[in-house]
Formats: sequence, structure tokens, C-alpha cells
Amino acid sequence: MSERLTVSKVLDEAQRQLDEFDPHTSGAWPHAAAALIRQSLEHTLDTFWKHKAPGMLETNQRDRWVCLPAYLGDKPEAREADFAWTALSNACHHRAYEVGLTQDELRTHLATARTFLKTVARALA
Repeated sequence: MSERLTVSKVLDEAQRQLDEFDPHTSGAWPHAAAALIRQSLEHTLDTFWKHKAPGMLETNQRDRWVCLPAYLGDKPEAREADFAWTALSNACHHRAYEVGLTQDELRTHLATARTFLKTVARALA
């Protein structure tokens, strides 16, 4: 029996990456947490578009964020989610000369992703 993977569970795993120290993954956990949070934001955004304007799924991620206020309204939760997605995208593609996100920044983006998930769930209810 396979367990259905939900955005909440992915965010829980990102939280676990931030909370639990594992010496085997000490260099990888920030990148893993950033990738999980970013994927959660993307999935939440795609779920919104699937229900509100499925044609938006044919556009790129940046366009989906740009058009979001026209459908969801100018909500601070959406602006914060867009900012988090941009920061996480940059962190997931960082170069050797760049400093990655701090644990506090990752925790902030995680909280933003959880809030955005709730905002979209309310909008679709």
C-alpha cells in the first residue's frame, strides 16, 4: 500500500530536515529543505491554477506568480510566497561562490509555504 504524498507531508519533511541533525547529511540538508519547500510552493500554486484557470499550467512558473493576484486578489500571503519561491529557486541553483540560505531563512520560507497552502485551500473551498 502506498501512502499518498501531500504538500503538508512534504513540508513536514522539510521541517524534519531543519530540526534533526544527521551527521550523514550535514552538508545536504539546507539544499534538501530548500528544494522541498520550493516544490511545495509550486505544487500549491499549480493546484490553484488547475481549479481556477487550467490554461495557466501551460505557462512558466514566473508567469503563474505574476498572474496570481488577478485571480486570488492582492494578498500578502501570495506576495510572500512569490518572494519565498524566488529566494528558494536561487538557493537551489546557487553557485560555489554564493552563500546559501540560513536555517532561519529556510524556517521563514517554510512558514510562508504553510500559510500559502492554507490561503489557497480557503480560496478553493
